[in-house]
Amino acid sequence: MLEKILLLKNPKYILLLILLLTAFLRLYRLDYPNKYIFDEVYHGFTATEYLKGSKEAWEWWTKAPEGVAYEWTHPPLAKEIMTASMFITRSQDAWAWRLPAALLGILSVFVVYKLGLILLKNNSSALIATFIFSIDGLNFVQSRIGMNDIYHVTFFLLSLLTLLNKRVIFSAILFGLAISSKWAAIYGLLFLFIPYLLFKQQYRKLTLFIIIPPLVYLTSYIPFFLHGHALDQFIKLQQQMWWYHTGLKAAHDYASPWWSWPLNLYPVWYFVDYQKDKIANIFASGNPPVFWFGIIALILTGWEAVKKRSFNLFLILMGFLVFWLPWAISPRIMFLYHYSPSVPFLTLALGHQLGSRFDNKRKGMVLLLLSIMVAGFILLFPFLTGMHIPSFLVHLFFLTNLTKNPF
Repeated sequence: MLEKILLLKNPKYILLLILLLTAFLRLYRLDYPNKYIFDEVYHGFTATEYLKGSKEAWEWWTKAPEGVAYEWTHPPLAKEIMTASMFITRSQDAWAWRLPAALLGILSVFVVYKLGLILLKNNSSALIATFIFSIDGLNFVQSRIGMNDIYHVTFFLLSLLTLLNKRVIFSAILFGLAISSKWAAIYGLLFLFIPYLLFKQQYRKLTLFIIIPPLVYLTSYIPFFLHGHALDQFIKLQQQMWWYHTGLKAAHDYASPWWSWPLNLYPVWYFVDYQKDKIANIFASGNPPVFWFGIIALILTGWEAVKKRSFNLFLILMGFLVFWLPWAISPRIMFLYHYSPSVPFLTLALGHQLGSRFDNKRKGMVLLLLSIMVAGFILLFPFLTGMHIPSFLVHLFFLTNLTKNPF
């Protein structure tokens, strides 16, 4: 079956099939559970308070009701988009604040395809990378929850795509949207500079990345000022955000060190529901075969980048590293979902390695590896979406899996 799909003459049909599957899986049961899960008690709750016009939702010194908290530790754009979704759909149910993340998750899969065409210059490789990214469990889950990770991942990928297409102003605006969603996007600034500073010699246009993103960032705080907050309070808020992220020493059962993320050792438990003889779980977890095969693909891609002096392959490797390695010196508590921005580049490396080997001699090997990745996603699917399955199957899964057993 996979062979027939990959050998279709018109790649547009393959891409359409991937995107339709992506859309269905990300929108499927998006309303479940219809309550805040994991960090939605911060992001989703605050977005709902934005909708009510709450001034307190913008302030770090105010106290929220028990069980929830005002989310001021990240820039507001992702929460503002959730608010807009609830306003447009006239609903405050869970699907309404999760819907933008799902749509961005679908868009991110398409952007990986477009990046694959530019960087890999091979339709088969681009399609394989796109398909693998669509069945990555980590970004899949982050596109089905009211958190900000898929926002900054998608906006950054769009920024890179527009930059590679030499649309620098749009790239700078999109990068501004990324950092207005989550500060971690700033790691990508050096990465975006590389193709222009070192190879394109577009020095004047680089100033756009110094001017436009801060303006976009400041614009995202317009409601903060409209609620009567002063400029000095905005500055203090940024200081509070910095102190929070550099001084957070809290412990958490599902925290994990940066080096463990490629191995997918510590998925993050978002939700559980116990019934008489069934259990539903939602974990933020990578697709283990994708992550593990991806390590090998990155090593091979790095070697090729050096051997062939390939700037495009070097860019893929840098895209992976620039969002992963800085966490090695981060003083704060860390989680697997911080690895989300690196995964698109890991799947591009996989697409390159498998696509370049999809010939008569090695076609069987490529199909086997893709089948294993598909099987990994199918096995994980109930644990990514909160499907109720028999309790004994849940325990059996953790007995035969490297992930941490919460029971």
